[in-house]
Order: sequence, then C-alpha cells, then structure tokens
Amino acid sequence: MLKQALTTCLAGVALLTSTVTAAQTDPVELDYYLPQDVTYDPSVPTPEEALGYQVGEWHVRHDQIVQYMYQLAESSDRITIEETGRTHEQRPLLLLTVTSPDNQQNIDAVREKHLAAADPNRDADADTPLVLYMGYSIHGDESSGSNAALLFAYYLAAAQNPALDKALQDTVVLLDPSLNPDGLARFAQWANQHRSQNLVADPQSREHVQPFVRGRVNHYWFDLNRDWLLLQHPESRARIANFQKWKPNVLTDFHEMGTNSTFFFQPGIPSRKNPLTPDENVRLTEILAAAHAESLDNLGNLYYTEESFDDFYYGKGSTYPDIQGAVGVLFEQASSRGHLQDSVNGEVSFPFTIRNQFITSLSTLYGAHANKKRFIDFQERVYDDAMEAGDDANFDGYLIGANDINRLTGLVDLLKQHGIQGYRVERDLETNNKQFKAGLSYFIPAEQAQYGLIQGIFSTRKDFPDNTFYDVSGWTLPMAFNAQFTTYRGRISLDDTAWNAPKRDAVPINANAYALAFDWNDYKAPAVLQALLEQDIHARQSFKPLHVPTVNGKTADLSAGSIVVTRAYQEQNWSNVVAAVKNVAEQQNVTVYSVETGLTPKGIDLGSRNIQPVDEPRVMMLTGDGVNLYEAGEAWYYLDRHVGLPLSMVDTDRVGRIDLTRYSHIILVDGSYYTLGESDIARLTDWVRQGGVLIGQQGGAEWMSRQGLLYTQFVDDKTFSDAFSTEGLGYGDRDSFYAQRRIAGAIFQMDIDAQNPLMFGFPNRSMPVFKDELNAMEAPQSPFVSVAHYSEQPLLSGYADKRNQDVLAGKTNIAAHRLGEGRVIGFADNVNFRAFFWGTAKLLSNAIYLAPAIETYADPVKDKAAADEAAAAH
Repeated sequence: MLKQALTTCLAGVALLTSTVTAAQTDPVELDYYLPQDVTYDPSVPTPEEALGYQVGEWHVRHDQIVQYMYQLAESSDRITIEETGRTHEQRPLLLLTVTSPDNQQNIDAVREKHLAAADPNRDADADTPLVLYMGYSIHGDESSGSNAALLFAYYLAAAQNPALDKALQDTVVLLDPSLNPDGLARFAQWANQHRSQNLVADPQSREHVQPFVRGRVNHYWFDLNRDWLLLQHPESRARIANFQKWKPNVLTDFHEMGTNSTFFFQPGIPSRKNPLTPDENVRLTEILAAAHAESLDNLGNLYYTEESFDDFYYGKGSTYPDIQGAVGVLFEQASSRGHLQDSVNGEVSFPFTIRNQFITSLSTLYGAHANKKRFIDFQERVYDDAMEAGDDANFDGYLIGANDINRLTGLVDLLKQHGIQGYRVERDLETNNKQFKAGLSYFIPAEQAQYGLIQGIFSTRKDFPDNTFYDVSGWTLPMAFNAQFTTYRGRISLDDTAWNAPKRDAVPINANAYALAFDWNDYKAPAVLQALLEQDIHARQSFKPLHVPTVNGKTADLSAGSIVVTRAYQEQNWSNVVAAVKNVAEQQNVTVYSVETGLTPKGIDLGSRNIQPVDEPRVMMLTGDGVNLYEAGEAWYYLDRHVGLPLSMVDTDRVGRIDLTRYSHIILVDGSYYTLGESDIARLTDWVRQGGVLIGQQGGAEWMSRQGLLYTQFVDDKTFSDAFSTEGLGYGDRDSFYAQRRIAGAIFQMDIDAQNPLMFGFPNRSMPVFKDELNAMEAPQSPFVSVAHYSEQPLLSGYADKRNQDVLAGKTNIAAHRLGEGRVIGFADNVNFRAFFWGTAKLLSNAIYLAPAIETYADPVKDKAAADEAAAAH
C-alpha cells in the first residue's frame, strides 16, 4: 500500500540534492544540514555560536541543549519555552511551542480551537490548527535525534521561507528536544571522553562499547520508550501531560538502530498492527512515508519501511498516539554510536546520522501540513467513532476495585493521566461473582472519547492474527495492580465528580494506646515498616493473623505479616514513637490501629512467640557484567522509591573482594552470572549458611539452582523445544516458528499457598504474574518448598502458545527454603516488571522482611541430590 501512497508536495522546501555519503568525516558546515536557497535571520544564534562547535563534531550535552533552546526562545517570536518537569537527576524537561507570531499571541485560543477535533461535542472546521509533537532520543545513546533537534529548532526559529511561514500559521509544533535527559547526558560524556582527534571507526574501540549502565536508559535504568502507558517515571508523566493537553495529530519518535542497517521509518510490518488501531492511521502514515522517501531520494540515501518493528503495544512512543486519533511515526537511523564507526555499508559518521533525522523532521512538518485536512478529519472521526462504539457496546462500562487503597490509587492515577473518565462507586456492588466495595471501587463509562484507549488498557485478548511481537502482547493494567475488574451493565450509584480519591473510614491514632498496628495487606506497609526501623523504633511482625481489640471498642482483623509497634522494648519515649508512626502512616496513606490491650478475643496475643522483632535489613544487589540491566533497575527502583530501602549495588567482578557480612540479604535478578567463579560461589554459600538470605529472580534463581543453593530443578529447555516440531515447515516459516516458542510478554495466573510467609498480605488464592521467559521449576520433592505454581490454564492475557502453556501448567514459579541458618528464595518471574506490576512487586519486600518466618528445610536427600546433579552437569 505504501508504494501507492500519494507523493506529498514539499514545494518551497529546497532540500540539498547532492549525494553525501555516510562517511562524512571532514569537518562539516551548517549548510551541510540546512536546506539550500533559504535565508536565515542573523539575529537568531546558530547552534555553533551557542556551543562553540558545529553540530556533529561533539555529542551535545543536555545542559547545552537547555541553554541553546532558551536562547532561541529569547531571540525568536515564533518560540515559547516551558519546563514541564524534572528528571530523577533534576535535569529540566523542556517543551518548545513553535508557531506563527500571531498564534503565539493567542496560544490558548489556538489550543482550544484544535481540541475541537478531539471533542465529540464540538466540530472542527477548516481553520482548526494542526499540532505536531516532535520528540527526540528517548534512548539517550541514540543521540542523533537530540542533536538533530538543535538544527530543527534553529530552522523553525530562523528560516525566512514562505512555505515555513504558511506551515507555522496553520500548525503548532511541540518540540521536545530530549526525551531522556539523564541517559543523553551519560552517553554524551562517554562518547566525548573517548573521542580522538583522529576519529576511530573500529567498532571494538572503547568509544563504541558502553559499560553496564548504558546511555539508553534513564536514571533507574529503565527503557523510557516502554513507559508511555505505564507512567512510572517523571519524564513519561510530563510527556503524557503535554500529549493530553494538546492532543497532537502527529507524534514523531526518533531512534537509532544497529550500525549495519540504513534508515527505517514507518509503517512497520503491516500484520503486526494492533487490531484496535484504525486502518486510516496506516494510510496517513504512508502519506508521511512518501514525504520522507522523497526527501531521502533527493539525497540518494538508503531507507526501508514495512520490514521491521510493530505497532501493537500501546506503551511505545510511536504507538501510544495511534489509538488516540493521532499518527505516531518511528524513525530508526543506523547508529554511529560515537563519532565514526565501520559498517557493512562503509563508515557511518555522526553528522550523517544527524542529517537524516533533521531532514525527516522537515518532511514530517511539510508532509503533515500538506495533508492537514486529512489529519484533522481523521482525529475528529476517531473520537466520534469511539463515543459511538462505547454507546453501542454490550455493556455500560468497566468496574475496578481493590481492598488495598494504595494499589487502587496507583491504578486510578494512571487512568486519570491518560484523560480517561471514571467515577467512584458509592454503594457496595456484587456482579459476575466479584465484590466491589463503596469508596474502593470505580466505574469507567464506555461512552467516552477515550473508549479506544480504554479497550487497549482492559484488553485480555489471547488470540492474534500474527503471533510475532516486537515487545509485549499483554499489559492489562487492572491485572498488573491485582485489582478486580469486570464489564458492567445497569444503573449504579456514583460520585458526581470524576476520579474523587478512594475513601475509607478514618481511624485516628490514640496516643495512650497499648500498641499500634497496621495490616501487611497494604502495598505501602513495607515502606511504613522501613521508615520506622530507620528511626530506631522497635517493630514486631506477626507470623499469624491478628484480631486486636482497638480503643474504639472494635476488633481489627489483620493479616499474617502485619506489624505491631508495642510500648515494650522501645528505647525512646512512647509519645515520640506515636508521633513518628502517625507521621509515616499519613505520608504513606496507611491505616494504623490503636490497640487497647495485648489480650486478643481470638487467636494469638501480642506477646506470642509468633510475633517476632524485625531487624533493619541491609540489602545488596549484584550488578554489572552478566546481569540484566533492566531488571536490576526495576528492583532498585521498587526498593528505593516504593519502600525507601537503601540498596547497595556491587558489580559481579568485585564479589571476591567485598565483605559479605555487611549484608543480611543479597539479590540476584535475571542474568547469567558467568563472571562468578568457584571461590565466589563458595563465599556466597557460606554466607547463606551463616544466616544470609539469597533472593533470585529468573536467570538469577536458575543460577542458584545450578549451583546447588536453591534446591529445585528448573524445567529443561529441551522440554519446551520438544513440544514443537519443524516437520513440514519451510525456510519462510522460521520467524513464525520461533515466535511461537517464546512467551511474548503475557500475563499468567499463579495459584499461591496463602499460608506461606512469602505470600502474607496476598489474601487471594490466585493472582496475575507477568511472564516473559520460559522459566519454571519442577515441583520440589520436599513438602512446603513450593510457594506458588502456575494454574492449570495459566494464560490470562497476551500470547503464549498452547504447547508452552501445557508445559508450564502446574509448574512451580516461587520456591523458598532454609539452607543452614539462612534462607534461599527463588522467583521464576520478574515480580516487578517495568515497575507497573504493583500486584506482585511486594513479593520482593516479603522476601526481605518475612524471610525469618521461612522454616522449611528442603529434603537433604531428594532435593539436594537433584540440585547437586544439576550443578555437576552444568
């Protein structure tokens, strides 16, 4: 279809027509990048005047981008600039609003006029302005985008061109020059500090080989291009606030790919479009693609479309807009990953990569403007159709609810940021065998403009026309937060105001209480406990359920794992303890009960041996070579931001030289841990036997099993591969064959032993868990070692071939046991996937704080022999 797309008129844009090779190693001038036959306002500073060097000579630092963008805004009446947020490292997130001077004088009215196209209650007209969101380098080490943003911003500010004047009169360009400032700054420092005067193209040279923490990721080592829907980071929240404020027609997402490639722009693989995305979105993408092709043809540059990448997961920059009346466009430039690098196509220079990103920025602007009416009409039609589809649906909306106010609040905040409307339920409701409590449940009407996005968020689809996925196939947000949800039809008692906060009965703290207690069911309970321990407050954790009489004459029923702060054993004044508990509980929105007496009406009393003191944990995580960067960052983020626990991070090549006795817990996330030698393994084993707690996830847990530390056996890879046959398949079937063999980022159901300490605070007998690897453990021979296993029909959402499901059904995915005086805990899955899986994230806290309650020894004959045999084979 792309080949038949109309060629977009780029009249008035005089692009360079000379062919320039990728090996542009000589110093370049500004006219290497800029269109010919265009004059530029001399009062607007060029990038070279601001930086002291020409674009492409060095990698621009984020602080230099900030400085230059403010200079442009000061010198041009086409540009205004705002700081929309701050990164974790406190770098400003900038947004430039670029349009004609007349529009700038009435920018709020311009925005309101544009929003008519996204409002089913209003009609757009011929004067409705076009809005483009131009974003660059969300992966910080794909820096040609942000460097091109310097040129594009200069062009918009300084070019004296009738075509540009006309475009800016009809268009608002929202220019985000750096979507990942922390990663960009890290990579610029790396590339610049290894730059030689005589550029080195050797791919093996240090300049082209980044260390463990690459520039791709943000401060917490996250891939921000997977966070558009999940919004766990300030960069994403600021970006989506701008998106929802303006509802753009086109969003660009400038990336880099492998050095041996050429240049890719969408459309991607046609069969891998999300079925909810309108077909017209693809046709508009093809129109823009024709404009990009024309520009690159004029330069004689190579490019391709439709062979790579997909548009399925709505959490990526190029796909998030597609369900919201906009067109997202992914650009992928072959990377120099430094200043110059060899490739199969010859040497790839940094200036060349920047130039392609800049040229396609121009073709996006002019190509979209030339087809303005089609983009506006499409946006209007998408939102009108969404309202109609919601009205025609066989249900009135979705119900969501959770007994845990903090998990529910996290889910509600996500939905609210995406412009979705929801209303708090005011009366208890039971439907489809599910309970929805008043004040802790919400109704999300189907008949609203964001119905398309709502469908994407709540989808539990399991069957797909094309089962090959570039990213995940299931991301059902209520499942991620372990919240109940269902469709609902009928009348319902609702709060009148959208998204009023969850509510529950207030429970004031009594300063004269015998003790204070809070339930471990709450997602933020570990954060409260950690904060109290850091203030030297004596806290005790119950290994059985509690039924405590409160000072208001009622009984509070608390789950196993709940925390009791007693007057006894405190080393500070009780009034100070009460004040501290009250302060922390209010900060974390956790209910604290004032206990009247230590004698309970049933169950254990507060002096029971089943209520043990909690020691402040000292936790270390292995990082560096052989460790999964993303998963390490997710664990760090959870413990740091959600629990408030200081986490020591030690690279694997230093294990033999550090004092392990400083730590009570060591975490091994997914990884191969190939750098750990026999002496390192012996030290870790001795550390566990002396009382340490070793926690492994995915590859980390499997490594523990192979070394005889975790007495389980992981399912052999051959078991999965034997389930698939290549008989009758041809060479052209190989992509589909390998796609079927993997778990495409799906949500599985696991059945749990709710009485196991690792599952305290998880009251349901089954719960969702994210699964993206073929990891699982055979059921241990020893009793009580298996903590959870996959259900017999495990797939809840996303794609997993039935043959893989059959192998995984009933297999153990969480195991724990004692080893000497210590404990060993293994998770077959990443319980904190991308930091949005709040439903299982607290399992990591349980593995830390509740490890002392694990008393099961694995059978020294059966399980240890099996583990030793596996280790010997390895």
